Amino acid sequence: MHFRLLSGLVLLLVFVTAVACQDSQDEPNLTAASATSPQSSFEVWAVDQSGTSDEPSADSGGLIYIWDGVAISENASEATPEIIDLAVAASKAGCEAPKKPHMVLANHTNPKASHIVLANVGSGDTFFINIESRTIVGCVNTVGGFNGAGGTANTHASTASADNSMVIVANIGAKDESGFLHKIQTDYTNDDYSFVETLALNQFSNDLGTSVARPICHEFTADSKFAYVTMAGGGLLVVDVGSADGTTPMTVVKVYDKDTVPGIGCGVARLPNGKIMTNGESGAKGGDDFLYTFDASKAADGVFPDPVQIELPGEDTHGAVTCTDQNGNLFAITSMRVSNDVNFIDLQTNKVVATQSMAETFSPDPKPDVADIVGNKMFIALRGHKPLTAIGSLESADRTPGVAVLTISESCKSFSWEAKDLASMKDSDRTIAFGLTGGSRITAADPHGLEVVIK
Repeated sequence: MHFRLLSGLVLLLVFVTAVACQDSQDEPNLTAASATSPQSSFEVWAVDQSGTSDEPSADSGGLIYIWDGVAISENASEATPEIIDLAVAASKAGCEAPKKPHMVLANHTNPKASHIVLANVGSGDTFFINIESRTIVGCVNTVGGFNGAGGTANTHASTASADNSMVIVANIGAKDESGFLHKIQTDYTNDDYSFVETLALNQFSNDLGTSVARPICHEFTADSKFAYVTMAGGGLLVVDVGSADGTTPMTVVKVYDKDTVPGIGCGVARLPNGKIMTNGESGAKGGDDFLYTFDASKAADGVFPDPVQIELPGEDTHGAVTCTDQNGNLFAITSMRVSNDVNFIDLQTNKVVATQSMAETFSPDPKPDVADIVGNKMFIALRGHKPLTAIGSLESADRTPGVAVLTISESCKSFSWEAKDLASMKDSDRTIAFGLTGGSRITAADPHGLEVVIK
């Protein structure tokens, strides 16, 4: 659901855009080097939301898979991942077992990320995981909100600021009710994480033109002063995030209504030159899908132009990355979760220049979700047979839960992938009933969050 920004050279230059990038507003900060340099080694982290505690149908726990970047890029089908059982890891850390671990995003320490920030959408907590030790070193539960200001278990995304001083948590809220933004002050050096603030969003529903205000995902501007927050019913909030310790509270400084920004906002990305990219998706029910670019370069001056709107073919835009072609032109690549397509958008002309299906005989219904990219390899989480979140009504025996590795062309207008480019996350030890009679069994795995971590 989120995008990430890295840069690297292999066959092309790629900027990976997600919730956690470290570019300045004028020039990207190089977090990935040439594929031939020592700093270009990386890992791919992916989350299986399905439960691991007590029994296969348990709703707590989950798994994190970690692949070596070279191994998964060369032959994903034979690459062997490390696997973290989150129920076990949480117990060792003195934390409650999570439910539906959903989004996994890195922080921005230099020269490389030190921690993964994990949002658990079923239990209302955010985990901080030390990348080197693979251990949970902090857990913050935001149910109820700071000083009782409100908050549910629906912690959809937890995003680190570019200056590493805070994490903002998008809490969707209860069904048919407005949600919340929570702030966690972060000290990664000392593993000190303090819950300091909650902002209730129900007061902004009228301005959004929606019955409720439910935040989905967000990204900070490069100066860490503002966050662009997408909403479930359409629209977008620009938030002055205040101070890391909460003494200066979060305030909404701009509301884009649902007519200006239609669609479920499921991702936000920081682009070069002070721009923010978001999407608007139709979900499982069908409808129009869009990509938006906002000029955030003058947010500090209170200037918020309307976004550029690009209509996308296919259904349910989700994971997206950016790619720079051999001529230095920037493109967006979006995966369309329900229709199984990938769109290529020229960000100079704001036009869709190509659409390609991911459906293949070895993966007939892949359901591509969260994506990340490094070099010419794009990694996409593929959903499970019985999804636990968002598209739960769309069950299919043709799914291949795991991570797809697409090779992107130099022109940023096409991809290739084959059977060896699928890293399976099927778990034969955890199966669930499937079909109308429940007489057959199928893997419980349901991948969602994914992140490329530079080593």
